[in-house]
Amino acid sequence: MRVRFVFFFAAAVVVALTLTGTAAERPWTLIHGHNVTIAGQQSPKALRRIAVELEQFRKALGSLVREAGQPPPTLVYLFDNHRALEPFVPLYQGRPAALDGYCHCGAGADINFIAASLTGSTGASAIIFHEYTHLLIGHAVPGVPVWLNEGLAEYYSTFHLTDDGRRVVVGRPVEPHVNALRGRYIPIADLLAVDQASALYNESDRRSMFYAEAWLLTHYLLVERPNGAEAVSRYLNAVAKGRPASQVFLEAFGLSPSEMDSVLRRYRERPHFQSRSYELPARVGVDEPDRERTMPAAEAEARLGDVQMRVGRLDEAAVRIEAAAAAGPDVAPAQLTLALLRLGQSREAEAWPPLQKAAALAPNDFFTQYILALSLLRKEVGTAAEDPRELAHTALTRALAANPLSTDALAWQAYADLELDTRIPEARAAITRAVELAPDRLDYRLRLAEVCLRQGERSKARRLLTELATATGDDRTVRRARVLLAQIDRESNDWQRQSPEA
Repeated sequence: MRVRFVFFFAAAVVVALTLTGTAAERPWTLIHGHNVTIAGQQSPKALRRIAVELEQFRKALGSLVREAGQPPPTLVYLFDNHRALEPFVPLYQGRPAALDGYCHCGAGADINFIAASLTGSTGASAIIFHEYTHLLIGHAVPGVPVWLNEGLAEYYSTFHLTDDGRRVVVGRPVEPHVNALRGRYIPIADLLAVDQASALYNESDRRSMFYAEAWLLTHYLLVERPNGAEAVSRYLNAVAKGRPASQVFLEAFGLSPSEMDSVLRRYRERPHFQSRSYELPARVGVDEPDRERTMPAAEAEARLGDVQMRVGRLDEAAVRIEAAAAAGPDVAPAQLTLALLRLGQSREAEAWPPLQKAAALAPNDFFTQYILALSLLRKEVGTAAEDPRELAHTALTRALAANPLSTDALAWQAYADLELDTRIPEARAAITRAVELAPDRLDYRLRLAEVCLRQGERSKARRLLTELATATGDDRTVRRARVLLAQIDRESNDWQRQSPEA
């Protein structure tokens, strides 16, 4: 896949949550923005301010990124402090990871969410901007190396929009990083080798140093080095092809890791670090978020249980979710989360009743209808009463009425129609729209090729599949494209053998 860095990624949407005990101790508030939903136990005024800031962040970056695309729906869960967040973070070696926030995000995920503490080593806004940056990067450019992923997130965490809404400032110095870098240094070869499982990335005392140097190198490339953004783009393109990190680094940046060490050691000694300022083509304004809603305790507990379930803390999640579903038989999120729990426990037969109930209770809720459709199309649940593909089509129609710019819902709608072998023109329109909104998603382009084949447009299908067969970044899609190309070739050869000679 060709990656264009134009300050990076595609678009996003956000996540919301808060807790310092159980939901019953303090009420939870939910606020829906245009692209972000915020949940927390803080005051509605504070939550509304964060919702507006995130919408501004997304729109401002969208002005800088010409192909930003449409962000996926996201929730933001806000916790009062690190202690409140701890029960909801992923585990590392059996213990809660040392995090002040994280993004559970990925292209194609049924939900993206951010969980963040409002107190920590950096300000609350910086933590949330950091995690939202991960969401934007991950949606647009999968497979970004850990050092660059974190470096970009720290770089953009300093985002500031001027009062007139026309100028964005990014890349301001992060003082804890500057202070940490004065005495210690990690060789860049070690930085490049870090992955999600590395101790350098997971152990709190070493993690802070890793973050500091990832920020320093990214800051140097984007602020100080001539044509640094283009170099980062070259680096990402080469990494996507699976080439050795050290070789890719040299070709992209013109220096070997050891040569860059010398440059970066000098750079860290600067008394001042510059930032970047950008004039936006228009003032950033956002619609006011919807009026806040106090969540029933059963809904709040179910949402928290969903977070625990998605980070792998299934036993804790089960206790919370089952209690929430029992306390809220008519609360759609509680019933939906119970269905997801049963699927996660491989108890598929028990998932259908709460899923069906949730869909009936929330016919106009995007996420509920989307999950219903996915579960049916993936054959995770089923019903003998009606063709599950028709049920899925209906659910996706409702989901798209709530969020017509959801690229994943558009792509699944096309899939449902292909499976039914009906409404093929509608399938073509849906998947074409998804490709327009997210042109770098290879799986969407594959589905468009499949629709073209169904409509007899073999030449266009072949062109699409030929491009996909040599792409990088999505091995499953590439393999499927090669299979379909081979199938077209066999059918073409069979037709030629059966045709009478002229």
